[in-house]
Amino acid sequence: MAELDAGPPNTRPAGNDDALRIKTAGGPAHTNEDGTVDMVAYQNEVPLWKRIHQHSLTQMLLMSVQAFCGPAMADAIAGLGGGGLATPQTSNIATSINYACLAITCLFGGPLVNRLGTKWALVIGAMSFPIRGASYYCNSKFGVQWFLIFGAFFTGTGSGCWYVAESGTIMSIAPSGARGKYLALWIVSRNLGQLIGGAINLSKNHTAGVTGGVTPDTYIAFLIIESLAFPFAWLITPLHNVVRSDGTRVRVSEKIGTKAEFRLIKTTMTSKLILLSALWAIWSFFYGGTWSTYLGTYFSTRARALSSLVSPFFCIIGCFGLGFILDLKGLSQRRRAQLGLFTVIILNTAVYIWTIVMQTKFNKHSPGKIDWVDKLYPSAFLPYFFVQTTGPLSQSYMYWLLSSFATDAQANVRNGAAFRCLEAVGQAISYGMNTQIKTSPLIGFCVTFGLMAAAAGPMFLLVNSTPNEIPADVLDAEEHAQELDHSKKDVEEKDDYAVIRV
Repeated sequence: MAELDAGPPNTRPAGNDDALRIKTAGGPAHTNEDGTVDMVAYQNEVPLWKRIHQHSLTQMLLMSVQAFCGPAMADAIAGLGGGGLATPQTSNIATSINYACLAITCLFGGPLVNRLGTKWALVIGAMSFPIRGASYYCNSKFGVQWFLIFGAFFTGTGSGCWYVAESGTIMSIAPSGARGKYLALWIVSRNLGQLIGGAINLSKNHTAGVTGGVTPDTYIAFLIIESLAFPFAWLITPLHNVVRSDGTRVRVSEKIGTKAEFRLIKTTMTSKLILLSALWAIWSFFYGGTWSTYLGTYFSTRARALSSLVSPFFCIIGCFGLGFILDLKGLSQRRRAQLGLFTVIILNTAVYIWTIVMQTKFNKHSPGKIDWVDKLYPSAFLPYFFVQTTGPLSQSYMYWLLSSFATDAQANVRNGAAFRCLEAVGQAISYGMNTQIKTSPLIGFCVTFGLMAAAAGPMFLLVNSTPNEIPADVLDAEEHAQELDHSKKDVEEKDDYAVIRV
C-alpha cells in the first residue's frame, strides 16, 4: 500500500472562504501538531480491520470495484457494437437519453451529493446499475424496446448521482505523490469491464457466420455483475474518516446550507478551471458513440466480441504509464501537467488520423462485415483498439489536473460534477448524432478530431497556470502554522502571567 500512497488533493471553487474549516476525524488523540495523523497512536488504539478499511488505497479499490460493476459493464455493452443488437440505432437512442439525464443530474449533483454525503450518493446510484442490463435482456429476449428507452431515464439519473460522488471521492482520497497511479487504477477498472464483457460474449458467440445481436444470456451475466456494485457501495467510508499512509487526511470543510450550495453551481460553472476545460470534457468521451457505431457497422458479432476482449489490455499499460509520468518526483506539478497534456494529444492525434484514413477507404469500397479471419481485420480493428487506450488517457489526465487545483473535498465534488456534466453532454451528442442511419462514421471521426483541436488551446492556458503545489496542502500548512503560533502565544502569555504573580 505504501508504494501507491503519498498525499492529498481536494478542491474548493469559491476561493479562500474563511467560513470553511477543515474537519478532522478520529479525534485529536490521533493528530499531531502539524495536522497529520499520529500513526503510532493510531495503530495502537484503532483495530487493524478499521485501519485497513479507512486506508485510502482500500477505499480506492472499493471505488474501482464499483466502477467495474457499473460504468465498465455499460461500456462492455456498448463495446459489443450498438449494445450487441442487430441494429445499433435503438441502443444509440437509449444511450443518448441516458447521457442527457446524466448531464442534468450532474449539473445539480454537487449540492445533492454534498448534502447526502458521498457514501449515500454512491449507494443510491449503484441501485440503478442493474436496470441497464435488464433492459437490454428484455429487448434481446422479448423485443421490448420501450423498456430499453424508458429505463435509460432511470439509469441516467442514478448514474449521474453516482458519478458525482465518484469524481469527488477519487480526486479527494488519492495522495498527492501518487495521484497518477491511483487514478490509473480507477480508470483501468472502468475499462476492464470490456475485457470481462468480451470474454462472456465471445464464449457465447464464437461460431463463424453469426450475424445479428448477441444471445440474451449474455445480458444475464451483465445484470449479475451490475448488481454487485450495491453491496460494495455500502463499504465506502465518509471522506473525513479516510487516512492516507503518509499520515494525511482528506481536507473536508463544514457543510453549508442548501441554498448556498446551489449558488455555488454558478460559481463553479463559470470558474476559470471549468471554462477552460469545458471543451476537453465534451471531447474526452465523445469518441464512444462514433467508435461503437463503427464497430457495429463493419464487424461481425464474434469479431466485435473479440474486440471487446482484447482492447483493455493495452489500456492497462497506457494508463499506468501516464500515471508514472504524472507522479514523477523530479518535476514540478506544472511541468508534469504540461508533459501529460502533450502525451495525450499526440497519441490521440495519431489514432484519429489512422481511423479517418480507414473510414475513407470504407466509404469508397464497403468491406461488409469484417471477421477476425479476414486480412482486413488487423488494420481495421487497430484504430478501435488504440482509441480504447487514448480515450481513457484523456479522462485520467483531466481528473489528475482538476485535483491539482484542489482546496477541499466539497469543491472536488462540485468541480467533478461540473466536468462530468459536460462529459455527459458530449456523450449524448455523440450517440444522438449516430442515431442517424445514413450518417457515415467519418463525420463523427472528423467532429471528434475537431473538438480535440478546439479544446487544445484553452487547455494549454489552464495547464500553464497549474500551481506547483496542491492548494489543499498549502492551506493545511498555513492553517496549522497559525494554530501553532496561537498555541505558542497562549503558552507565553500564561508564562508571563505566572511570572507576574510570582
